[in-house]
Amino acid sequence: MKVEEGKDENEIIIHVDNMDDLWYLNTLIDKGDVVWGQVFRKDIRSEDMKRAKNPIRKKLRVAVEVERVEFQEFADRLRITGKIIMGNEDYIGSYQTINVGVGDKISVIKEWSREDRRILKEGIKNSEKPQVYFLGLEHGLATIAILRGYGIQEIATIRKRGDDDEEFFGEVLSTIKKIRDEKLMLIILGPGFYKEDFVKFARDLKNFVVMQSSHGDMRGIHEVLKSSLNKVLKEHRVAKEEKLIESLLNEIKKEGLYAYGEKEVKKYLEMGAVKILLVTDKNYRKYRELLKMAEDINAEIHIISTSHEAGKILHNLGGIASLLRFR
Repeated sequence: MKVEEGKDENEIIIHVDNMDDLWYLNTLIDKGDVVWGQVFRKDIRSEDMKRAKNPIRKKLRVAVEVERVEFQEFADRLRITGKIIMGNEDYIGSYQTINVGVGDKISVIKEWSREDRRILKEGIKNSEKPQVYFLGLEHGLATIAILRGYGIQEIATIRKRGDDDEEFFGEVLSTIKKIRDEKLMLIILGPGFYKEDFVKFARDLKNFVVMQSSHGDMRGIHEVLKSSLNKVLKEHRVAKEEKLIESLLNEIKKEGLYAYGEKEVKKYLEMGAVKILLVTDKNYRKYRELLKMAEDINAEIHIISTSHEAGKILHNLGGIASLLRFR
């Protein structure tokens, strides 16, 4: 993600470099914000064009007042929908969806809170970090996934057909080579020595580490993320989020310093007792008031993605929780 200041003091121009940037934008853009972007519209300047079976579509730059934002991870895009309020006069007042993908540039005009700007800075910083690939292996099963800033995306599952390990390993290696940039780290994990057998087979594989885990699927990948010994991942956003939720669950288990749910968290924020505030990305807009209260008492704030297990756990606790200084 690259950003630059716009003409308006509340305008920020954002260049989307990768999928992580779309997740950050989905979290930040809210109903009522104004977004400028490129769209294609039918040319309706003449009656002939209105009647044409295949009217010409022209590229326009318009601004919409946002009503809905949808992150379509499966399609690698962000959909921003609202009424056109600036741009070509022929289309003012009509509804438009701006589709934002990797390589696009949009302009966002809004009242940027301190937390908004912190998240934006985090997005810029995380864009500079390399992505990490995982290959989970257990007998006859391979799981390939990629670690993004917002969570873990499973890319492929391969199952062995028949009894031939070499044929299975060949298919796994071929798939890895097709989807992976060798400059990016590959973590090979799983139980037993099956993963070591694969490494012996894949002699030309580069830039990888082998790690032990109880499973060779997504469960094993989450296990590796939580490992305190994993130096490769310890600074990654998702690994930090996994540890924060683990700390919360430990406090809940021992009836310690925790609170969850809007009512309880607000009570402790008013007392100044919140040390760390945890909010899911889906509830970021909903709890703006509580985020502002957390800023005022200098509490740490973490926006947890619901695209991985930690975020789903927090979502089930009401989408908001806190670790406390005292009760």
